[in-house]
Amino acid sequence: MGTAVWGGHTDGAIYLCTFLSTGASVPGTNGFAFWSATAPAGPPVVDPVALARQALRSLTIPAPTPGRYPAGSLDTGQPYTVVNAYTWFWTDAASFEVLTARADAGGVSAEVTVTPTALSFMPGDGGATVSCPGPGVAWQPTDGVWAPSPAGCDYRYPHSSIHEPDQEVTAVYGIQWSVAWRSSTGASGTLPALTTTTSAAFAVAEVQSLVTG
Repeated sequence: MGTAVWGGHTDGAIYLCTFLSTGASVPGTNGFAFWSATAPAGPPVVDPVALARQALRSLTIPAPTPGRYPAGSLDTGQPYTVVNAYTWFWTDAASFEVLTARADAGGVSAEVTVTPTALSFMPGDGGATVSCPGPGVAWQPTDGVWAPSPAGCDYRYPHSSIHEPDQEVTAVYGIQWSVAWRSSTGASGTLPALTTTTSAAFAVAEVQSLVTG
């Protein structure tokens, strides 16, 4: 039988192909032998980084909700904040949570962990972007109208927006996310960081006092 498998060839090699089974088959009957001049191709190697990227694509990563104080409305209905006041910014806690996802292929799995690292606020008046390490906190009347945010998530506008287009600024809120992955092969690493954003337009008004309630 061995001679028959060689088929008259004197080069190459004989390879045994064994099928995966549940153990119900009789040993020695769940495969076959064949000759090949070169080694047959093995199963494709699964790239754990590609699996991690696939897992990442399956996630819906939330954008920030544009919480802000002061957040009243002018007589025109235009929302506003106030010159030199501490303008608080925050996002809902639900948009600032760790996310995970997993992808599997060819007996290999990879899991990604997407972690929010900072909330940023681009004020829209030409000033530098500011950020804080958490989602910020929503202003409450007991905090006082001129108090800074205890989370450090605030910005003070030095000028009114009277000379801006439509007499308002467009601020951009952003959540920065780090992306780490780990594979069943033992390999691990990181993918490029991500940022999700939301914009909010409002006036920056000059007022002498704030009325709350």
